[in-house]
Amino acid sequence: MNRREWLKSMSVLAVGAVAGPSLLAVFDAHAAALKPDAKPQFFKPAQYSMVGAVSDIVIPRTDTPGAVDAGVPLFIDQMFTAVYTKADQTRYLTAMAAFDKAGGKPFLQLDDASRKALVTRLHADALAVPPGGELAPAADFVLMSKKLAMLGFFLSEPGCTQVLQYASVPGAWKGDIPLSEAGNGRAWAVETELKI
Repeated sequence: MNRREWLKSMSVLAVGAVAGPSLLAVFDAHAAALKPDAKPQFFKPAQYSMVGAVSDIVIPRTDTPGAVDAGVPLFIDQMFTAVYTKADQTRYLTAMAAFDKAGGKPFLQLDDASRKALVTRLHADALAVPPGGELAPAADFVLMSKKLAMLGFFLSEPGCTQVLQYASVPGAWKGDIPLSEAGNGRAWAVETELKI
């Protein structure tokens, strides 16, 4: 093993040691959100409804379940209850308050088209900020909510089995098959190799 390979191996171990407990906390939050009697613990009812409405805009129901169908709002609630620090909780709630005022009236009082237009505009604003730049709080809320919604959705059963490719017991390897038989371009639910 040469020095470069050794350094890559050690960096993977270091990242694993740091990320391991955080990753376990994410899985614990997901498991807690799946309990039949689970209720929001972090958000107030209006905040929880707002998180659900934004999650539904990020991943709407189509021919597959949407974020709300997959239990994403409860997952986000559990993430803030069990995983995020007080500073991150405060940042999210502050950003949520700014977001609620960004549409001229409270977000939940807007019609569906206005809600979608506001989320789309703030998402574009967030993506336009250069790396290391300061995000406006309302745009920060949309970006954080999108990341959490996607994480929660792709950890859920519908996200893994209906949107991503999924094989509970993989079959034989076939080296040359048509794309339509290989999942039509959908990503796999499980990574099969470590990419560095």
